[in-house]
Amino acid sequence: MNGLGRALQILAMVDCGVALLIGVWNPAAYAIQLVILGSAVILFSLGRLLQKKAHSRSIGGRNNASISESE
Repeated sequence: MNGLGRALQILAMVDCGVALLIGVWNPAAYAIQLVILGSAVILFSLGRLLQKKAHSRSIGGRNNASISESE
């Protein structure tokens, strides 16, 4: 799940680059830029959420394993 989160974050960064290129090619296309940037925000947030979820699961698994070994 961590890899999927990173992939979504990278895709969001690519989206930002695409929005920048659209702005260079057609400065009047604000609506398209905002839609692409909005999708980038959503993708990045989703990727960050998946990373946090994967990280919390791995920490929870480690803590449970260390508790059971010490008992």
